[in-house]
Amino acid sequence: MRSHSPSNGSRVADVRRACRRLRQIGARCTLAFSAGWGVITGATALASLTLPQPASGQYGLVTLPIDDPAYVQLLALERAGCAAARVSADRPYEVRLVRAALVAARSEAACRGPILDALQRRFALRAADTTQGVRLGGAAQLRATALHNGEFMPLWDNVRPTSEGDPPAVGVLHGRFTYGNSDRVAIVVDGYGETDARNDPVVSARTLRRSAGALDVAEAYATARAGVFTFTLGRGPEAWLGQLNDSPVLAANGPPYTRVAASFHTAHFEGRALFGSLDDVVLDSAQDGITSTIGPQRFYRYIAGHTLTWRPSRAFEVTAGETAVIPRGSQTVDFYYLDPFVPYLITAHDTGRTGEGNAHDNLTAFGAIRGRLGRVTAAAELLIDDIQVDASRRANTPDLLGYDLVLTSPVPIPWPASVQVEYQRVDTYTYLREFYDEVLQYYNVPLASALGPDADYARIGGEMFPTGWMRLAADVGIWRRGLQRIYERPAQDAVGHPSTVFPSSAPGQPVQFAGLANASIQLLTAGLPVTAAIQVARIRDANNLPVATATYARAQLYVTYAFRYP
Repeated sequence: MRSHSPSNGSRVADVRRACRRLRQIGARCTLAFSAGWGVITGATALASLTLPQPASGQYGLVTLPIDDPAYVQLLALERAGCAAARVSADRPYEVRLVRAALVAARSEAACRGPILDALQRRFALRAADTTQGVRLGGAAQLRATALHNGEFMPLWDNVRPTSEGDPPAVGVLHGRFTYGNSDRVAIVVDGYGETDARNDPVVSARTLRRSAGALDVAEAYATARAGVFTFTLGRGPEAWLGQLNDSPVLAANGPPYTRVAASFHTAHFEGRALFGSLDDVVLDSAQDGITSTIGPQRFYRYIAGHTLTWRPSRAFEVTAGETAVIPRGSQTVDFYYLDPFVPYLITAHDTGRTGEGNAHDNLTAFGAIRGRLGRVTAAAELLIDDIQVDASRRANTPDLLGYDLVLTSPVPIPWPASVQVEYQRVDTYTYLREFYDEVLQYYNVPLASALGPDADYARIGGEMFPTGWMRLAADVGIWRRGLQRIYERPAQDAVGHPSTVFPSSAPGQPVQFAGLANASIQLLTAGLPVTAAIQVARIRDANNLPVATATYARAQLYVTYAFRYP
């Protein structure tokens, strides 16, 4: 029997239909991008001519919100070879440490330029920042999103219908109270209301009555400093290693943590330790496949971590640390994990600890190295969720790793610019455990990498700054994903799967493969930050189902007006 192939005429018709479809998508994206550019141009003029400028700087112990434009500018300086712009391995940054980094950057030739000038103007130390007082501020933001064919972000989630993606329009209103006493004491309360919380991973509050909106608290903490040590109690984001809000170790992709934390900073060392609460998990037979004579079992979950960074020079640093997810059947703080000087591996196997749940603590270790070789900055970060050290264990359980490799280099053009090459990978069962109370998730969002488990992402990108506060960026990459999901219940255990191929697949469930492209324009002013972005994905076998390859697109426009915020 001969196979039948399409005629030349049908092939031409198929190509024409595909081209028309691509032109339609391109027209929508071009229109959205043009609209974003128009908003940015108008906002630039408005910011420079009519809007009151926010007070530059802030009390020294106040931390910058994790989405503050300064993080993007400081990262751009790092990528351009400005080693002094490396404020810390951990985020959020304290304002006093940002100021110290900017002072050090003045002496480096690679740092000089419009980005450093813009940051120095914003964070210039004023008399009001060195006295005791109260500041009130606020911000109003409008988010507009247009989706084509469905929603493919965030990457840890499934591809979903447009109705389950980001809403077309969302309004967010922040109010912020700050009390400070120079750089010795700070108290911050930042509350907000959001008109539609659907698909927003940082919102942990219930929706208001029958509406889609929510009221929540972004930050609420008190912090004090004694010498090189800083102590914090309250609610706020945490992101260790990685870039911006993401990391293979501990990320700020989900809601802020309620925690106690301590840190120290010296010329060559810095460290941080925390102990905080995660969301409760109720295990039952319907979702988790357990059998119990007493019904569903509630577990109260905690997060502990400590990290230490050695920086012998501004161009080189080494970091090591641990985290632990601690599920307990009662609301009892495990004081064993409050000691930042004892490795968690020893704590978890202390023979005096015979209480419930000790054997189920999910421990990770991590390390990172960063350095500059000529004009190139290289960084490598490794998360060890589990590693097998003997042959008998290796025959039954695979290693559970996650890592991120990044190379960046400045580009010799008149504007500050750089290129980046990055590869991220999270092994098939990394972050996962037998029961969902042990999984490295927080409100079903990864505690660490935005990829989630069983995925990798290779990309190349670039950025340039026509001014110190305007950023143009684009990147392209390849994204693969296997069968595992961070939110899947019952949870999947690595035991018994020593030879699973990465990314995982099964008969009728192929690996999902996609090409991703992103382009954005940002106005990174403190008073009127604006972002216009386009993301396009060409996905084969979406959600690991043997379905036709399809193109997805999303255009977003974020416009914020901030007054004395943060």
